[in-house]
Amino acid sequence: MNLDALVIMHLQRNVKSIIIVFNNMIKRIFILILIVSCSNKNRKPSVIEPIMAIDEYHGKQIKDPYRNLENLKDTTVVDWLKKQGKYASDLLKRIPNRQQLIDKQQSYDIKKEFSFFHSKTTADGKYFYTKTIGEEQIAKLYYRTSLNSEEILLYDPTLYSKKQEYSINYIKPDWVGDKIVISLSKKGEEASEMIIMEVATKKILPGVIKKCLPDIGGIQWLSDNSGFIYLYSPIIDPTNKDYWTNTQSILYTIGNTSKKLKDIFSIKNNPELNLKPADFPIINNHRVKDGYLFGVVGGVSSFYDTYYKSESEFDSNDKSWKLLFKESDKIKKYIVDNNNNLIFLSAKNAPNFQICKTSMNNPDFNNPEILVPEKKDLLITQFEITKDGLFFTTKKNGVESKLYYLEDEEREIILPKSAGDIYIGSKGPDNELLRVIVTGYLNPQTNYLYNVKDNSFKLEIFTPNVEYPDFENLVVDHVEVPSHDGVLIPVSIIKHKGIKKNGNNPTLFYGYGSYGGSGGVFFSPSFLSWTTTGGILVISHVRGGGQKGVEWHKAGQKTTKPNTWKDMIATTEYMIKEGYTSPEKSAIWGSSAGGILAGRAMTERPDLYKAVILTSPAMNMLRSEIQPNGQNSIKEFGTVKIKEEFEALLEMDSYHHIKEGVEYPATLVTGGMKDGRVVIWDPAKFVARLQASNAADTPVLFQVKFEDGHAAMNSTKIDRYEMYANVFSFALWQMGYPEYQPK
Repeated sequence: MNLDALVIMHLQRNVKSIIIVFNNMIKRIFILILIVSCSNKNRKPSVIEPIMAIDEYHGKQIKDPYRNLENLKDTTVVDWLKKQGKYASDLLKRIPNRQQLIDKQQSYDIKKEFSFFHSKTTADGKYFYTKTIGEEQIAKLYYRTSLNSEEILLYDPTLYSKKQEYSINYIKPDWVGDKIVISLSKKGEEASEMIIMEVATKKILPGVIKKCLPDIGGIQWLSDNSGFIYLYSPIIDPTNKDYWTNTQSILYTIGNTSKKLKDIFSIKNNPELNLKPADFPIINNHRVKDGYLFGVVGGVSSFYDTYYKSESEFDSNDKSWKLLFKESDKIKKYIVDNNNNLIFLSAKNAPNFQICKTSMNNPDFNNPEILVPEKKDLLITQFEITKDGLFFTTKKNGVESKLYYLEDEEREIILPKSAGDIYIGSKGPDNELLRVIVTGYLNPQTNYLYNVKDNSFKLEIFTPNVEYPDFENLVVDHVEVPSHDGVLIPVSIIKHKGIKKNGNNPTLFYGYGSYGGSGGVFFSPSFLSWTTTGGILVISHVRGGGQKGVEWHKAGQKTTKPNTWKDMIATTEYMIKEGYTSPEKSAIWGSSAGGILAGRAMTERPDLYKAVILTSPAMNMLRSEIQPNGQNSIKEFGTVKIKEEFEALLEMDSYHHIKEGVEYPATLVTGGMKDGRVVIWDPAKFVARLQASNAADTPVLFQVKFEDGHAAMNSTKIDRYEMYANVFSFALWQMGYPEYQPK
């Protein structure tokens, strides 16, 4: 054998050895990858050990296994929240088509070119408003001297702080538009800081006003523009049990350098009024010329005790306020006309509301003059007075609105387009302006100025001319569905024309049903983007809301609260029976107090839904009144101190209705650490118990965001895009669509 042959033989042996070693390495790597892949796929969210607490209410013992999660200073709890949030966010980002849903929403805004938010006008026609242009995330403040004048940039909130991100959450010019208050809040926070700008020079006056709640109490300029009144909150930490209690109406005088607050209406300043710590003492100055200031004892109730005093007496040492009307008078809105008459909208002896008149010199709310009587099947929702007379709006089943003018008799004003909702505004009896804002589920908000003399509508600037091809084939069907007790529930079904009733359409059910609010008919491209997946949107106008008047609210409040979620269950059963969808293609979404609706529908009928989405949800109602801002919730939901209301709270408590061994649907829960309306431990307890008890192999995700507040409030546009994309992609993942299965 020659040398070359020996070399070749040696090389072949070495190559075989190398191949064997390499193959063994490949096998080990493959096994390792398989193990890692499987562990990632089957990895569960972080677990926290329960620490049982037992409470006794009216002789009944209630076990609370996750009471330990209420301690947000416990590092174990905080660490668990962080791990839950990371696990959920990481998993949601692995859903392939999630980003496409975000991009689609962004494309709608880019197409729109600009988006308007807060807007205010003065009596002489000056316009102040915030807007974003194109892909901008944070709105800037703009100004026009008239409707058709040149637009002027007044303020960019990104310049306010180099350390933290602020956005404008409220604006209020003085009566003539010389100065404007600009309220700025951090991401996720509701308390704000306020600055004052001179409009002509764009100069910011010295001083920053802190701990303000303009979203609740507004900003009320005095008639001489020498100062304004705002709502002040001593405690703005949303984890503090006294959050939003003992608030005060404060008078700020322009040029005042004193740091001492001038309290003019509060539990401290007015002990004779017997205000409660949870009440919001709010002052309104509706008109320059009526001569009155009104003190409202606000909160979550539909109606309020209201006091008044002459503005000329306001700066005296007399702290007293005169009672104008009580909560029991059920007055929703009021205006003083030029003859010193109070025109008001009332549900007293008229559950669907009527418009009445009484003299401010001798108010009589038991026997007022009725200007517009109650309608049998319609709600009277708003009214305004202009130089030309009285205008009012009606709504049927919460979804069909009309506008009327009162001359010798009522006359309907035909709108340029049909309206799900109408908002009207005026500058009072001395001004001809009537602003009419029209919107619908499929119609973007359109602003008009109405001229009664020639019955014409003129478009305002706040209406970008945008077409949405994705929504051109959509229709809205308004139906009435019999609930468990035979009561007909108004339901809005948003779907594609000619959709097949094959039981296979992905369907998202949404509802709220609390505080007597109508919910409003809204146009939201983000919300409608669900339909681009072939889906159906179903909005159930359940009891507890105000879509059909005061009695509709009472029928879903405290001891009657079960009607709220039973109405949604009936809606879901109707859609399945009609062949639109099936439990395998059904998802339910509830936010804030709507968490009661979705959570109890889920725990009562887990077989009806494939996915449940809960955004900043109220899930542990038995502990609601000890939460920050919890005292306010007593007015709507009840207190454990009263036996009947304790039983009602227990019944609406989703956390206490989770049972071991039951197969629950996949659930996505979101919450913000800065949330002062539903504190983060409330949904956290629900999640921990559901993860431990669920007998089904379905994901239970808890997306905790430490910089967020309540339900994406005061957040950027991209935050809202992501919220919708997470909801939709999670639901579609659970419904089995291949393009939404996590990688």
